[in-house]
Amino acid sequence: MKKNKKEITKRQAKTKERARQKRQIRPVKPPPGFMARPPISQMVAPKGFMAVSSSQALMEYAKPLMETDAENLDELNRRMELASSLWNLAVSRQKDKQQEYSRWLEKVKASAKKVLNLDGAARDRYIAGMIERQVHLFPEEMQPAPPSMFMHMRKDVSHLIPPFDNGRIRFRVDAVIPPDEEDLRLIGKIEALDDHIQRGSDYDTYEKLALAIEDDSKTCFRKWLIAKGLEDNPEQYVHCPEIYLTFLYRYVHADPVLLKSVPNQYIIEFFEDFLLRKMICKPVEYLYWPPSLKLFYRFLNEKDYLSANETAHFLGGLDAMEKHFLEILQERYH
Repeated sequence: MKKNKKEITKRQAKTKERARQKRQIRPVKPPPGFMARPPISQMVAPKGFMAVSSSQALMEYAKPLMETDAENLDELNRRMELASSLWNLAVSRQKDKQQEYSRWLEKVKASAKKVLNLDGAARDRYIAGMIERQVHLFPEEMQPAPPSMFMHMRKDVSHLIPPFDNGRIRFRVDAVIPPDEEDLRLIGKIEALDDHIQRGSDYDTYEKLALAIEDDSKTCFRKWLIAKGLEDNPEQYVHCPEIYLTFLYRYVHADPVLLKSVPNQYIIEFFEDFLLRKMICKPVEYLYWPPSLKLFYRFLNEKDYLSANETAHFLGGLDAMEKHFLEILQERYH
C-alpha cells in the first residue's frame, strides 16, 4: 500500500528520535548503591491511570498536533516544540506558578501563530483546550512524588487486545536460505561485537559496530522474510529486532549479554520494562514483538549464527514470554 506524506514524515521523526537515543545510551555498569526500580509494567498507579515514561507522556499529549499532515520533518519538529511549550504552560498553571505561566503563555502565543497560523480568539481557544487536555490526562494530584522519571496517565480508552494470530506467519518457501555475502558481513559484525563485549574495547569502536548491526539487521532480515515468502506484510516485523538489539548491546546490564546467549532475566526485562518504556505505538502493535523475535532467531539460525539447539531454546522462551506479555498488555491497557 502506498504510504502518504503524513506516514513518511512521522517515520522520519521516529528515526531522528531513535538516533538521539542511540547517542545517549551507554553500556556501563550501574553505579555503587544503584537501586533497581520495578519494571514499568509492575508500577502501581492510581485506579484509572497507568505509569508511562516522560517521553511517552509528551507524545500522548501532543497527539492533536500530530494528527494533521506536516509538510516535512522541520515542521514536525516545530509542532513538537510547540507541544513541549504547551505542556510547560499547563504544568505552570497546575502548580499555580503565575510568573512561569505568563512567560510560557507569551511563547506559546507566538509559536501558535507561527506553527499553526492561529491568532486571536481561535488561538486562545486552542491553548485553553490543550491546557485542559494536559490537566485531564496528567492531573498534578495523581502524579508520583519527585524525583521520578515516570508519570501517571489517565486511561481514557479501554483497549481489547486479543492474542496474536500466529496463523498469519506462513512461508511459501520451506527450504533453508543459506547466507549470502551481505548476510555473512552482518554475522561477522555480530560476532565481532560479541568479542568486543567479552574482552572489552574502545567505546567509539564498539558503538559504531553496534549501530551498523542495528541498521544492517533490518536490511538482511527484510530480505530473508521476502525470500521465504512470508504471506503477511514483512514491514510489520522488520523493525522489531532493532530495539531488541539496542537493549542487548547498548543498555545497562549487570552482566555481559550476547545475542546468542541472553539470560532469561533479560528477556523478561525487555518485555516487562524496556519495550513498554522506549517504544511508542498503539497497544495492539506491541503484539508483533514476540513473533518478530522468533522469526529473527530463525533467520539467525539459517545464517549460521545459531545452532538448532540454541534456536529451539530461544523459540521456547519466547513462546512462554508471548503469553505473559499478552497478559501484561491486557492488564495495562484495559
